[in-house]
Amino acid sequence: MLIKDYPGSNFAQDALFNTGMVHYEKGTFGQAYQSFKSYLEKYPDGRHRQSAEVWVESAKAEMGAEKEKEPAPLPELSVADTTLRVLIRDKATSVTLSAGGPITISNTFSGEAVYEGLGSLTLAARSGRLVVNGRELKVSECIATANEGILALDGKRYRGSFRVSADDASKAQVINHVDLEAYLYGVVPREMSPKWAEDALKAQAVAARSYALYIKQKSTDKPYDLVATIASQVYGGYDAENAASTLAVDATRGEVITYDGRLTIAYFHANSGGFTESAKNVWVADLPYLRGTRDQYSDNIQNGKWDLALSYLTIQERLNQYGLNVGAISQIRPIDISSSGRPLKVAVESTRGGTVLKSNDFRLKVGARTLRSTLFRVQDNTGGVQIIGKGFGHGVGMSQWGAYRMAQEGHDYRGILQHYYQGVQITSLTSPSL
Repeated sequence: MLIKDYPGSNFAQDALFNTGMVHYEKGTFGQAYQSFKSYLEKYPDGRHRQSAEVWVESAKAEMGAEKEKEPAPLPELSVADTTLRVLIRDKATSVTLSAGGPITISNTFSGEAVYEGLGSLTLAARSGRLVVNGRELKVSECIATANEGILALDGKRYRGSFRVSADDASKAQVINHVDLEAYLYGVVPREMSPKWAEDALKAQAVAARSYALYIKQKSTDKPYDLVATIASQVYGGYDAENAASTLAVDATRGEVITYDGRLTIAYFHANSGGFTESAKNVWVADLPYLRGTRDQYSDNIQNGKWDLALSYLTIQERLNQYGLNVGAISQIRPIDISSSGRPLKVAVESTRGGTVLKSNDFRLKVGARTLRSTLFRVQDNTGGVQIIGKGFGHGVGMSQWGAYRMAQEGHDYRGILQHYYQGVQITSLTSPSL
């Protein structure tokens, strides 16, 4: 409070210096280093300058010593298969494959090559059969691989291979079969800025790896495990890769988050707004490692606070797009406030009666980028409501901006993950493909 409200006072100088001393004595040397460094930047002629110069070097040395310590071996988790199936295109009229060399089209079931060509291949569906460059194949499903180089779909490159299938409505579906680590190369830079601190990127890599494998285990009866959009994790393929993100993936290769020896569904979001939310309040599952908690690292993030004016007519139209049959709205009322400050439900009063939605359902139907989070309050406005909120996303699991802040303060990626996922372990995968 002193640092924030009285930055030019001796009280603020003392508070910042003493914060560094407390962190040093606690052994949180990264935070001590940041405090002393901040003191020297803010108060170059301050009365604790000489002491701060000594302590900042000492804290830096201790940080280096901590990093040099041999880490304890991680517990292990055996996973037989780490190949992921990612839906890239669905119900496409046609798709074009290209590569730097020959492309082989094989029967999915027999493995026998049914077509090979150079340059671009155009695949389409015709009455349940695949057509390649105008030639009908006697298969409804195939595997496309590049004999050399990276295979591209409609000009966008992806590692691995493609499974292409035709349906009876003459539409094609394309699924990228890709190794877990190669998949993460295309996910981490799309989910977090590659310019962010190394340990934030590592935390993102481990969370994304855990999430992908968890979903894979639940998708054995489906044709694909994940989609390439925010419905799962944003996946940009080979063309999205970045050196810093790739380094974070490689540095954490095979590391996942487990609870009681099992993979976790490691949800994450952009910004918690200062409080994460319990999974049971957003979805059905009550998971012990996804409990809401105070998240001071996500306080006062740039653009973290927002307000939104919505007319009742706009809300009515958006809700009715999902078949809710809401009449002319007269009131929007948040109800059942959770311990994090988020309403668990939103009551909508209209000429066709009352409708109660879970707050995250309300958010998604109104528009997740319009209504940025469920950490909000509502005020009446002429012909609608003024919604005042904080954060961005559903609020469950890791706050990406919070991870960024924690990394800046000297926390390593494992500490970041164990802050956002309670009672978990970081575990090493053992798999024939790793």
